Amino acid sequence: MIAPNGTDGGGGNGRFGPGFWRSRLQNDDLGPTTRVAIWVLAGVSLLFIVLRVYCKFVRHRRLHSDDYFAIAAWVALLAGVICTHISIDHGYGKHVWQIPRRNLNEMFLVGQVSVTLAICSQAWSKTSFAITLLMISDGIHGRTRIFIWFAVVSMNLLLGMGAMFFWIDCTPLEKAWRPTVRGTCWSPNVIITYGVFTSAYSGILDLVFAIIPWKIIMNLQMDFKEKIGVALAMSMGVFAAASAFIKCSSLPQLGSQDFTHEGVPLVIWGCAEAAVTLIAASLPMLRVLVRSVKPKRRRGRPGQSYSRSRSRKRLVETTASSRRVYYNKPRTDLVTMTGSTWTSETHR
Repeated sequence: MIAPNGTDGGGGNGRFGPGFWRSRLQNDDLGPTTRVAIWVLAGVSLLFIVLRVYCKFVRHRRLHSDDYFAIAAWVALLAGVICTHISIDHGYGKHVWQIPRRNLNEMFLVGQVSVTLAICSQAWSKTSFAITLLMISDGIHGRTRIFIWFAVVSMNLLLGMGAMFFWIDCTPLEKAWRPTVRGTCWSPNVIITYGVFTSAYSGILDLVFAIIPWKIIMNLQMDFKEKIGVALAMSMGVFAAASAFIKCSSLPQLGSQDFTHEGVPLVIWGCAEAAVTLIAASLPMLRVLVRSVKPKRRRGRPGQSYSRSRSRKRLVETTASSRRVYYNKPRTDLVTMTGSTWTSETHR
């Protein structure tokens, strides 16, 4: 059989050490579990992307760069899920000794493509959220914007290099996706160490991106409850950070001789990181739906008395003049979310 790094394990039981017999090995297959997990993650994240775009059209707003990055990230996620599904059909999820030798080349090639797409999805989903932060911080926090730009550029460079390493770590290059070809590859520790570093860096950025909205939104002229709601919605990136850190703990499995089975958690959490980031980046946009549903519920609430209605009317009449004065004042820092775009009221 062939080890995950492409080295021939030799005949018999040599690769597993003396006295290690296949009859004693477990034959559990994690392929079906992996298939269900990745498709559920892709489906749930699609729901949020569709709702995100729907909210833009409901408000008659055009899509912006953060929306396009989110859509591109989901497309990459979907393509990666499809590749993983194909890889499972070729034996991924089973122990390496259960996989026919003829399936290895195709499984590794599709697996390499899947890894590249997963990394692209992770990078683009985080870029989408970062662009949203740039929009809401426009003209408000100069240093914050500089940091966000630095985070976006550095994150994409690091993740991009990580995706490239999977394709250039062998001589000849073909051996990276065809393990049966003779040649040499880097030590697995190189990619593992770099992968742990980039995943940890990505997780830390997720945490920082979850904190930044609090700094920005709390300085805006909004209702306090609405501030809390928007800030909480934009802080869901902490779950993406959790996925990244859990993925870190699974990265050492890249060096396992039974990676096709032991590496399943890495695949699932890599998919989860991108999916959760897309959900977190789309949640704030869904407040349009919440705000449109609330008035309907209030209008349809039974038991509203005539006196209560009149008291409301008097309240509106007595505060009409003060509202006109308030809205005529210049408000350079008041912003409202329109779909995924935060637009200054003074520019309307």
